[in-house]
Amino acid sequence: MRRWGTNFIIVLYLGSLCYGLSVHALKINVYDHLANYFVVWDMYCGWGCFEKRVLLIAEGESGNLYDVSPPWKPIKPYGSAERHDYDSWGFYSGKVAANTLRHTDHEPITRVLLVEQLWSKKYNIPDSMWARQFDEPKDPRVYYYVRTKFDPEGAVVDRHYDWQANLAYQSLVDNPVLRTTIAQSRPFIVDDRPYQPSRNYIQQVSFEQTDSVDR
Repeated sequence: MRRWGTNFIIVLYLGSLCYGLSVHALKINVYDHLANYFVVWDMYCGWGCFEKRVLLIAEGESGNLYDVSPPWKPIKPYGSAERHDYDSWGFYSGKVAANTLRHTDHEPITRVLLVEQLWSKKYNIPDSMWARQFDEPKDPRVYYYVRTKFDPEGAVVDRHYDWQANLAYQSLVDNPVLRTTIAQSRPFIVDDRPYQPSRNYIQQVSFEQTDSVDR
């Protein structure tokens, strides 16, 4: 009986891996089910080298600034990051700030800023480990970046790239060769899922090299 159980687990494990391989090879239903997260190849995509925290700052008519992150007891699911820090795209930060404003007394608010606070993750290691690995003193350099601007009701007024995408863009525009390549390129859209008339989505934008610039 134990042997049958062992064989069943092995077959189930290998079958799951074969399923994930088939899904990626055939590009069928790659993201349609939550269980696919455990067998797709990019399950750890998006892990960056920067640690990020979210600052929600409201600006009043007098010019004073207010912290409008949730004032109630913070929830920290993992590590030191609070729950609103996990909204990496800032989709719900405007609603969080508007909810805080509805339940607090304050002067009239003109706008709300979503500010990203970032530093290199290597500074998260303990001081004793830092001393063994690095010769320089541990002096974290923190960056502050305005990601999104909201109105007092939480609606988006202006949105920018995230910090890493902004760095990639700056490295692009500072390179004359890459600028020339882009000027001689034609944009096109790549989608890795079969066409379904009932679904409307755009996944990625890339560039195709052309011999001349379309005027």
